[in-house]
Amino acid sequence: MILIVGGACQGKTEYAKVHFPKLPVWDEYHLEVKRQLQEQGDPVKEAVDAAEKYRNGIIISNELGYGLVPMDPFERQYREVNGRVNCYLAAQADTVIRMICGVGTVIKGRETVMKSAGE
Repeated sequence: MILIVGGACQGKTEYAKVHFPKLPVWDEYHLEVKRQLQEQGDPVKEAVDAAEKYRNGIIISNELGYGLVPMDPFERQYREVNGRVNCYLAAQADTVIRMICGVGTVIKGRETVMKSAGE
């Protein structure tokens, strides 16, 4: 699995389309985490299934932990749980790419993996 993380509007989806056009993509996984919390689900448990389902694909998730801590209790919980889910997915991923200003940096794995996956 390839995990692509970064802040909002940093080019994660476009990067995946350009570098890995043939791989299945689960975009905006952070919204799935939010939905699961709203429905009283267990996003960490669900991430186990997501990692298995996208073992040969890409999961894209926003990094929410760099901004202000929300005042709303649910939003604080969501921010924390999303961080834990991203940590789990990163541990399971073969490659983790962090996007900043449209630039992808491999923080786990090898760049050769990226190039061969996109061919």
